Amino acid sequence: MGSRASLMGCGLIALSVVWGCGEEHEYVGAGDYAFAMTEDTPAFAQTEDFDVFIIEQNVGLPIRPPSPDEYDARQSVPDGLVIPYSSLPWVERGQIETEIDFTISNLLDEPAEVTVTLNGVNEFHEYFPGVVVVDDEALIEFAQWEKTYQLAPFERRNATIREEELDEVTVDLATVVNGAPNSNEIVYFESQSALDPRAQAYIPPIIPALVGVRMGLRTLQPSRLVLELSVRVRDVDDRIVADGEAPWEPPKAAPFVPVMVAPP
Repeated sequence: MGSRASLMGCGLIALSVVWGCGEEHEYVGAGDYAFAMTEDTPAFAQTEDFDVFIIEQNVGLPIRPPSPDEYDARQSVPDGLVIPYSSLPWVERGQIETEIDFTISNLLDEPAEVTVTLNGVNEFHEYFPGVVVVDDEALIEFAQWEKTYQLAPFERRNATIREEELDEVTVDLATVVNGAPNSNEIVYFESQSALDPRAQAYIPPIIPALVGVRMGLRTLQPSRLVLELSVRVRDVDDRIVADGEAPWEPPKAAPFVPVMVAPP
């Protein structure tokens, strides 16, 4: 028998957003923010051999609201178009492009091993991998993007999640929602849905863009870590909110939880 733990968001975060406008790539900054894991962060899952500690937080992108006419035009799905959503997305793949710079810092005087994770949020769904405990063994499901770092005492490490990597997150989320049979295989970081025969039949003809992401930290030991973020959005097709206007608040996305754990 197995049991599942699935994280629905915790921790504290503020967002640094920088977005591009038109061909000139003019950027506007909105501050620098961070969220942290401490030695007091409770274990997310526990086994006889080790504990799993996870902290993560949603980060929304500055999407402009659709006008009433734009909204109405998206409510009817054309005859013959089969998509796993009740309406057309307001923001489709390719209409915005996103990159994320981050800095991960170890605040302790001892080494730390930490996995930085990212899962996608579109207008309809949010990807929620968890930890499945089978016979007291914890099986950690893959995030849509993840990378493990070995940090020296007090080390800071900088990295970027590139546009093409976030595009793969976008496609993978739509693919698993559309019925791909093993989500853990589809989202594995070395898998590329467009080239993967396990995924190709399930890639829908219209793919919603990400309207947000959920960033996280995952460790197997109590740690004191800080993750600082800077998100850059390139406006390809007039979907980014104008300066000074409030961003769009889409309906709450439904959690999509993987149904199977398997190696890639």
